[in-house]
Order: sequence, then C-alpha cells, then structure tokens
Amino acid sequence: MDSHAVIASLPVTGTDRTVLINAANAAFERIIGRMEPANEELTRSYWDAESYVDNEITASMLPISLDYAAYLVDVILMPHVAQLAGAADEEAAKSRP
Repeated sequence: MDSHAVIASLPVTGTDRTVLINAANAAFERIIGRMEPANEELTRSYWDAESYVDNEITASMLPISLDYAAYLVDVILMPHVAQLAGAADEEAAKSRP
C-alpha cells in the first residue's frame, strides 16, 4: 500500500475502515495459520476484526497515515490472537467432563 491518506478522526469510516479491516483479517489468517491453535474453530469464533480496529486505533495516535495504521494493525495482532487462543482453550477445557 502506498497511500497518502491520513486518519484524522475517530471512528475510522468508509474506505479507510475497509482497508484496516482487510489488513487485520489478512494478518489474522497468517498468524492463525502459523500458530495452529488447539481450538482453532473456537479461536476463530472470537475474532472480530471491526472491534479490533476500533480498539487499536486510538485518539492518541491521531493523526496517523493510513499506511502506518494498517502496519500497526498487522504487527500488534499476534498477542491479541494468542489471547483469543488462550480463551478458546479455557472454554474448551471447561466443557470437557
């Protein structure tokens, strides 16, 4: 991506939001493929790209270029996916007799 677009206010909307959600979903797929969580289906059910974008791009970051925001959405996702996988493991363990 080589955009000159700048995010100057929240919530992120329109095309900018779509770009960030697509970046988050692509990163999620890459990470979950490498991570191979024990409860992948449940981990996937916890994933919400829109909520992730809404919570990770904060007012303190503004103004921010769309390119840099997409980069951040990607690079800070790994710990979030690990938390989702951990929550899925905990839920799966509770449902076992």
